[in-house]
Amino acid sequence: MANKPAVSPEVAQPADWNAADQNLLSATLSATPAQRIAWLEEALSVAYSSGALKPRRLIGKEEWEGMSSSPR
Repeated sequence: MANKPAVSPEVAQPADWNAADQNLLSATLSATPAQRIAWLEEALSVAYSSGALKPRRLIGKEEWEGMSSSPR
């Protein structure tokens, strides 16, 4: 496995693919929980509006309980 370069926050343009991966990983790991939720909400909004995801229907308590007691 190749050694990956250290991540520096002042890197503006990655020099190669590994640098881009490192920058993405660094940004992902440094995101706060609120930033991660905001990103997820935006990604879901794009997915629903583009038709990539279809809305699911909510199930009732009885249906949920019936699913767990059914034999497999």
